[in-house]
Amino acid sequence: MIRYAVKSDESQILSMMELVKDDFAGYKEKEFLEAVHNAVSNEEAIVETEDGRIAGLLMCSKKEKELIFLAVHPKYRKRGVAKRLISEMSRWFTAGDIIEVITFQDGDPKGIPARACYHACGFTDDEKLTVFDYPCQKLILRL
Repeated sequence: MIRYAVKSDESQILSMMELVKDDFAGYKEKEFLEAVHNAVSNEEAIVETEDGRIAGLLMCSKKEKELIFLAVHPKYRKRGVAKRLISEMSRWFTAGDIIEVITFQDGDPKGIPARACYHACGFTDDEKLTVFDYPCQKLILRL
């Protein structure tokens, strides 16, 4: 089930992040929790739940048209969770909008699953960037 994240989800989200934090360059718990709180408050965070557990989390900026964060609990990977969350997020925007996400560059082993997912959802490669002193790349989704 996909739904808006709520404040009471925050501890479960943090537990999931402990399992996947190494997949996110520059991850800092305090800043992440602040971002989660803000996204929850602005209804810009959605979760998919399975078995009473958060299987995945997506946060975005509706104003900036940017997918800010996407993570799937390791137990629920390869089950379409990320694709469903991206599809749900896409409904918040209109035809002609361009949604951005920043992820790892092509060839970075950490980015293989994320890039494959984004490409499968229709994102295409855009400019290369450095974020948190780490080589990254912007991908865009044209709606």
